[in-house]
Amino acid sequence: MNWITIFKHSNSQPLAFVIALVIAFLVTPIIKERADLLSFRPLEDGRNYSPEQKDKTLKTPRLGGLSILIALAATILFYLVFYGRYTPFGTKHLELEAIIMGSSIIFLFGLLDDLKPLKPQIKLSGQLLAASITFFMGLRIKFLVNPLHYFDASHSAHFKLEYWQSFLLTVIFLVLISNAINLIDGVDGLAVGVCIISSISIWAINLSPILYRPDAASLGAMLAGAGLGFLRYNFNPARIFLGDNGAYLLGFMLACISCLGLTKKVTVVILSPVILLIFALPLLDLVLAVWRRWSQKKEIMKPDSQHIHNQLEDLGLNHKQIAYIIYGLTISLAASGCFFIETAIGFRFISIVFCVAMIWLIYSFVFNLRKQRISKD
Repeated sequence: MNWITIFKHSNSQPLAFVIALVIAFLVTPIIKERADLLSFRPLEDGRNYSPEQKDKTLKTPRLGGLSILIALAATILFYLVFYGRYTPFGTKHLELEAIIMGSSIIFLFGLLDDLKPLKPQIKLSGQLLAASITFFMGLRIKFLVNPLHYFDASHSAHFKLEYWQSFLLTVIFLVLISNAINLIDGVDGLAVGVCIISSISIWAINLSPILYRPDAASLGAMLAGAGLGFLRYNFNPARIFLGDNGAYLLGFMLACISCLGLTKKVTVVILSPVILLIFALPLLDLVLAVWRRWSQKKEIMKPDSQHIHNQLEDLGLNHKQIAYIIYGLTISLAASGCFFIETAIGFRFISIVFCVAMIWLIYSFVFNLRKQRISKD
């Protein structure tokens, strides 16, 4: 029995979401307590820190990716144990092994960078290694959409990629999305929240009869649940940071799950513009950062403080306001993509977002009210 059969079980996605959420919620404070002595690192050159930000950045542990990794691994293991016997031998569906291997490698390089800063070239080499191994293990973009088809149906809808073209496009896409998510991780809870919304959209889209990849939907649900469980401790004021290990892990996982829908020529035409909408803000920030540093003759991989969230902060907005603004924009773009595919998918996305918002209200009011009562006593 392969993993696609396992994840086709009814109620698979909501259960996956809940299990990952609970595990991340319970594990994160434990990791925080044990990460304080391991998470210190010098501040990166190029960023303008206020005295308060400098003190917080140095003191707050940045091993949040470990919480998400544990939640994802435990949830996947739960499914493999309770929904069937899984063996990779003799099966063509190697995407799960590819995703696990690539995600583990990129997480490891991010973790090493959080413990002791790595040179940008080494970090990029690690990302390229993770993406390359993922490709060779079976996760590949096999088709490329022809944009002219959207304006003139007489044009071919897609191009079949040669092996080397597939390799280059897959690796570039995985590395781009990983770095795009990492770049927006400059405000408490921002990157995690954007990834939760993106995961929900992938969850909803892959349940469409047109695409129907319940395995990808389940992974999207797991990623959304793990992110939401962690967000409780990462939202402003953050008690633990995502770190490069977590940002790279989330970005890489999202990119991998998105690629699952680009393996068939029937779905690539539908999914390609939707993926651009889902990742529009992180990719825009990445493109602007590269252009800005290149035009100013600065090192492309050297950090700065001119990202979208930094500019909003310069306007006087606080971290919570910035996060909610970008959450709202991300939801709008993702909803547009979902409705583009099918009205039912759009409403499914909105429904899941509404349920997640209700859980967030519980976080915000119930737990915070209990915390306030304890502090008064």
